[in-house]
Amino acid sequence: MKTIKDLLNAIDKKIPLIWLDPLPILNNDYSITYIEPLEDLADLTEEESVDVLILIQYGGGSEAQVTLNEIVFSSSEDNNL
Repeated sequence: MKTIKDLLNAIDKKIPLIWLDPLPILNNDYSITYIEPLEDLADLTEEESVDVLILIQYGGGSEAQVTLNEIVFSSSEDNNL
């Protein structure tokens, strides 16, 4: 994702998202099941969004704080939104 607005748009459209764990564990499910509310950050620019930590839940209920660039569409077809 480039901006918080992009992420909010994907959430609104119920597009499946995954976390690109920088230290992945083999056979882990990185499908994102929850993202903390971000509406208050919707107006941040791409540059301002880079360092924002976002709380997610993924897989079987594990949690992580991730950066925006670690959240991606699960299908390359959705990258054109």
